Amino acid sequence: MSLHQVLFGIFELLISILVSLVLIFATYRAILALTKRFDEEAQLKQGNTAVGVVLGGILIGEVIIVRQALYPVMAVLQIFAMEGDRSFGAFLELIGLSIGYIFLAGILAVLCILFSLWLFDRMTPGIDEIEEIKTGNIAVAVFMAMLIIAVSILISSGVSGLTRALVPFPEIGVVPLQ
Repeated sequence: MSLHQVLFGIFELLISILVSLVLIFATYRAILALTKRFDEEAQLKQGNTAVGVVLGGILIGEVIIVRQALYPVMAVLQIFAMEGDRSFGAFLELIGLSIGYIFLAGILAVLCILFSLWLFDRMTPGIDEIEEIKTGNIAVAVFMAMLIIAVSILISSGVSGLTRALVPFPEIGVVPLQ
C-alpha cells in the first residue's frame, strides 16, 4: 500500500461524495423545472407516496447511468495522478474535463429518462400515468419507477461507452502485438 494510492483513494471518495450531492440536487431541480404540468413538491408535502416512489425511481435511474460514466473518469484521473511527470495545471484541466463528462452523463440521463416516460405515456393511451400518480395510485407509481430503473440500466452502457470515447486517456505505453 502506497501513500500516493491512499491519498488518491481519499480524493476519489471526496469527488464521489461531491458528485452525488450535486447530482441528486440538480436532478431533482431539473425534474421540477421540466415537468411543469405536475407540482411534485406540493404533492410530496401532501403526502402523496406515489410521487415519492416515481421521484425516487428517477433519482436511482440517474445514479445508475452516471455511475457508469464515473468509472472511466476515475480510471483516467488515477492513471494521470500516478504518473509522476505530469503538471498540476494539466491535472486541473483533466479534472475540469472530467466534471464536464459527468455533467454530460447527468444531462443525458435526465433526458433519456424523461423521453422514455414520454414514449411510454404515448404507447399506453388507456392509462393517464400523470393523473394516476397525482391521485396516489401506488401500483402505477411502482410500475413507472421500475420502468425508469430498467431503462436506466439499459441506457447506462451507452452512456458509459460515450464517456469512455470522450475521456482523453493518457498514453501509458504500447503493447507489441507481434
